[in-house]
Amino acid sequence: MLSRLASACAGILFCYGAYWSLRTGYSEYLAQDHSQLAIESAIRWRPDNPEYFSHLAIADPASAASAIRRAVELNPRDAGIWIEYSRIAEERSNFDQAEACLLEAVRLDRTFAPRWLLSEFYFRRRDTEHFWPAMKAALATSYDDVTPLFESCWALTSDGAVVSQAMPDRADVLRQYLDFLVRDRNHLDLAMATAERLNRKPDPENTPSLLRFCDRLLEERKGLEAQAIWNWLATHGMVPYPALDRKPEQALTNGTFRRPFLEHGFDWRMPAVEGVLASPAGADSFLRLTFSGNQPESCEILSQWVSLAAGRKYRLALQYETSGLEGETGINWRLLDGDGTNLLAESGGVPPSEGTERTLQFLAGPRTHIARLTLDYTRALGTTRISGSISLRRMSLESAE
Repeated sequence: MLSRLASACAGILFCYGAYWSLRTGYSEYLAQDHSQLAIESAIRWRPDNPEYFSHLAIADPASAASAIRRAVELNPRDAGIWIEYSRIAEERSNFDQAEACLLEAVRLDRTFAPRWLLSEFYFRRRDTEHFWPAMKAALATSYDDVTPLFESCWALTSDGAVVSQAMPDRADVLRQYLDFLVRDRNHLDLAMATAERLNRKPDPENTPSLLRFCDRLLEERKGLEAQAIWNWLATHGMVPYPALDRKPEQALTNGTFRRPFLEHGFDWRMPAVEGVLASPAGADSFLRLTFSGNQPESCEILSQWVSLAAGRKYRLALQYETSGLEGETGINWRLLDGDGTNLLAESGGVPPSEGTERTLQFLAGPRTHIARLTLDYTRALGTTRISGSISLRRMSLESAE
């Protein structure tokens, strides 16, 4: 008898489990429709499922408030339901309730999303007292691209110092904020303060952002600030060069052309020019530039920003050789000051040579801190475009005093 009774109980339990399994499966099938009618049918089959009531709040705005309250009753520990509750409350101008729901979501969920939504809620309310702490908490837990959060900050105030205080001491956030200030806001003073925070702990991942900042400072002719960023990178081994202010003979970066060009900061930049082929810099310690004859009649081939001391005399030494070039080559070195003055004047022309060293002397202007050294080509009047090559062996820039 006991065996038969146990078998009967097991059968009942099996049937009961199968019944609820079927109810659950059917209700989930109905809920996939996401229409009001389908969700209401799913609720009839599974009235204990908070997710269905949350879906009903979206599908049926008229019953949204009662549906979301029921969802909260069924699962008060689901932060997503509290977030939905907040949205519905805010749509009905019940702002106190909306705030309370978001605060509960923040308490339950320690991740970024609820903190970001809370900061956006305060942003819409123009509640600056609560916005800034909420924004700082959101940024402290953020990931990926947080540029929209920076946009919200600046839309609420034009005081960059206030915005900067909301930035947490997280390298990934500070990198993005530095890029934002340089790219979108052109606030180089705030960018410098952000770079200083970023530099408290050297990290190779910071190098691209700091180099972009250095480039922007150079474009704005802020030579001392650009040099400070470059020297910090050099001192901490984040660029493969010594600091610019260490030795006079190292005023020019990568003068032996051994290292691949960074194309940023105080290293060489070599734009792609149709008809000009550049051999890669490497162990041979020279850079060959070959002109096909189809290059533009005027083009910039090579450039580097150089750091100078105002009013000082300098010596630029060049070692080079040419092949296949005759007469007036149209190749010229120029050193452009901040006002566009060519400090090399008429001495920068590159005549044909089988191997020579030239020394060009110049005087930095009274307010010169940086200048742009360029190698240009311009077809000389009465000639055809050149066809041949120039090999740059070595260059140095040092004080002549």
